[in-house]
Amino acid sequence: MRYLLASLACLLLLGCESTHTTRKIIQNESSYLIQLHYFSSIYDMDSIYNLPANSSVDIEFFQKLGNHPCALPSSPCSISENDTLIVLFDDFTFTGDFRNEFNWIEDLSGNKHTIQVCTYVITDDDFE
Repeated sequence: MRYLLASLACLLLLGCESTHTTRKIIQNESSYLIQLHYFSSIYDMDSIYNLPANSSVDIEFFQKLGNHPCALPSSPCSISENDTLIVLFDDFTFTGDFRNEFNWIEDLSGNKHTIQVCTYVITDDDFE
């Protein structure tokens, strides 16, 4: 009987596992083909993306929170100090700011399995 109760308790705890997914979407709404270089020391990620005009890239991170859904990270959408996101484009300088939280559009959904979608839109006004 004790084994049965212990097994049932384990199943209940495993069934309560929660997850959090963060999606950072960079939309290129400019007239230019740009290149993004993304480096994250936390997620051990170093990637280069070629982004034609009117396209986007989706950078996704997944976390298991275990049986602690209240441990949901309240991370901002902006790029943290542990990350680097550089826009490379010949003849122009990118003036946008990925670290400014107000430049991002955020959408958070889900309860036990949450998805945080953070979107940054690059336009022609972001270049000089």
